[in-house]
Amino acid sequence: MEDSEAASSTMEAFGFAGHGLNKMCDEADSKHRLLHLTPTPVWELPARGSNAQAEWVPAYALSPSTTVWPDHVRNASACDPARVVGVVGATSAGKSWLVGKLLEDSAPKPSRLEEHFDGVVLQSMTSDINMYPDDQHEVYYLDFEGTYGTQPLQGSMEELIDVMARVPDEKSWEVKRRQSLKECFQPTVAYLTCNVVVFLTREKLVCSRAMEECEHFAHAANGRVVSALPPALILVQNCCRPSEGLFNPEQCTAAFKRTHLPQGTAGSWHGYFRSVDCFCIPDEHLVCKRSGFDGEEVSKQIIEKLKKAIRDRLEEDLRYRLEQQVNLSQLQWFSVVSALCRIVNDGEKVQMSALYTYAGATLGGAAEMKSILLELMSGPLPNSNSHGSSNNNNNNNSSRSTSTDKSDNVAEQLQGALAIIARFAVRRELASDELEGILLSFRGLFPCGACADESVERFDRSGGPVSCGQMRLFHNALHRSSTLVRTVDADWLTGIGEWLRGGVTFAWPGEFECHEDYRKFDSTACLQKVLAEELEGYRLEKCLEGLAPLVGLPWVLKAHASLQNFGLRYVRDSSRMCVVCMAQGSAGGFFSRWWSQQEPSTLPTCNHCMSILERHDLCRANTREASHSTLSKGDASCESCVRKRSSSWTGSVREVGGHSASRRGIADHRLRPCGCCLCLSCMESAIQSNQYLCPLCGYRVRNIIDERALVKTNWPAAVRRIRQTDGRSCDTCTTRSRG
Repeated sequence: MEDSEAASSTMEAFGFAGHGLNKMCDEADSKHRLLHLTPTPVWELPARGSNAQAEWVPAYALSPSTTVWPDHVRNASACDPARVVGVVGATSAGKSWLVGKLLEDSAPKPSRLEEHFDGVVLQSMTSDINMYPDDQHEVYYLDFEGTYGTQPLQGSMEELIDVMARVPDEKSWEVKRRQSLKECFQPTVAYLTCNVVVFLTREKLVCSRAMEECEHFAHAANGRVVSALPPALILVQNCCRPSEGLFNPEQCTAAFKRTHLPQGTAGSWHGYFRSVDCFCIPDEHLVCKRSGFDGEEVSKQIIEKLKKAIRDRLEEDLRYRLEQQVNLSQLQWFSVVSALCRIVNDGEKVQMSALYTYAGATLGGAAEMKSILLELMSGPLPNSNSHGSSNNNNNNNSSRSTSTDKSDNVAEQLQGALAIIARFAVRRELASDELEGILLSFRGLFPCGACADESVERFDRSGGPVSCGQMRLFHNALHRSSTLVRTVDADWLTGIGEWLRGGVTFAWPGEFECHEDYRKFDSTACLQKVLAEELEGYRLEKCLEGLAPLVGLPWVLKAHASLQNFGLRYVRDSSRMCVVCMAQGSAGGFFSRWWSQQEPSTLPTCNHCMSILERHDLCRANTREASHSTLSKGDASCESCVRKRSSSWTGSVREVGGHSASRRGIADHRLRPCGCCLCLSCMESAIQSNQYLCPLCGYRVRNIIDERALVKTNWPAAVRRIRQTDGRSCDTCTTRSRG
């Protein structure tokens, strides 16, 4: 308290009010802002039975700095891997100072108050989360706001006054900012987006206080994390006295582990990190003539060793991620950070495996296909309606039927996923070694079935075991619960904390154990056998289609049969890979992908496949099969039978042709030279007119070919693929002049 009053009096002595100093801080580091802590007040209703009234309470949310990101993204590489180092710790621990020391001399560095006030150290001026790139070593350094907040707070900015006015108590905003930083924003963002986390403290590393800070950071970062790749942790004691610390990093790390991490503590907080290193940095202004200790010289030596340790840990982490088949580029890293902000703000469970896959950071050259497989494998098991309920009166038979149904559902899920791999392999003509790599990645999506002990239970009290559920691809030596849990015999403080957070995820040590329902399929030989059958069927369809660039009805029906059990809805989405014909999605710009809101739990489909599905009423969820009459027509329906026009006044749609959509004929008569296909009735109408014009494109008809017998052979190449074109013109006629 005395230090705060002294700092305030010092600022007043220099003639700077709180708002003026905050403005100068913002001007100093605004060009390096990565994420803002944006005030988002929340209106809360009182508890039932309470006489209190509803009121606004302070709250914060993470938001990307949209004015700065264009520069960051412009300089980001789409090929080089993201190397990110996060520097965290309490306020005034020296984070900005350390970031400046780690950066090269030519790189921009964080601003510090002593640089502006002739060496007078006041308070920390780092606000929000800032990024400082080191172009020489291709490393991003993240400078986090301290866990005690920044004084003066950023909330004094003019554009935020109206928002923060809903809660006029400035003290409550300050308390909420500190709480959000310590409990959520700083540990979560640093743990999930950084390869190396540098935790800076002024506490002695051999004291329990330093260990408690690390333990709180680890548990706060993993409170709602389902899957993540663990970063490396480097503990740094800043401003260490010569009599307190060990300036040899190896001896310092050994002393810390000997004191706080003895043998037999496998379930401790350090299991959340890939490695732990310790450093002690002395005060660079400390000089002892009697002992000959030069703080500046020793500090330089320690920082050089720290730089080398960071580079080594970064390379180790990149190799570790490659083993997990994750290669996150600098450009993809920004997409992951943006998506993570939304998840953290909503308080949802974090599954980094999904973010890496959706960002296209997985290896194997099939990122879009892997994202589809991940969504299908992460969702609920397919619902099988083929099993009756005739044995409900017999408990043993009912239990046996339930077990059989679940096993069948797993088989249907894997069958549908392998069918997607087969379609991708046939359309892209993958080699056998590439298929083996994809199958290896597919096995990495199998869930873990390990169960936690009885010390925790499901937060919703639904009963049942607390299982891990992590996929093999992102599983390390730590299990994580797939559901939110609560501690059974928790003390009152822990119980209230878990209740306020809506439950937490539980982690316990252990290696991957394949789920019992997937265990019999967990072999490459078994998957290859099923995949070979799917490949044979799709290769036959492709050969029958010849060199047609678009797939036909037999291919679409076969793909629909493999996807119908998932119960997901088809959507027309050209930005993603089509699940039917595996056509590659359109490559939009970075910002279009960044801001795009893709519909979750859906099956993306291209325009061509969607038109076939709609034509045969197969695009709805849980559509089992089309009628026999519809299938017999194939995709050769006559487009001239029904032509719809929209009223410009009412927006209604009316039919103009002589047939309804359900009575369209088969387009088994080809017109020359335009190449359009008509049914028998429409062809006769075209002949009876004296103009002899094609009703679809308006081109003059020279001859007509009767292909009824050819269509009945069900040969896919016999049917001309229908393309989505503007107006009534076909692809052939638009390149010619009308005669």
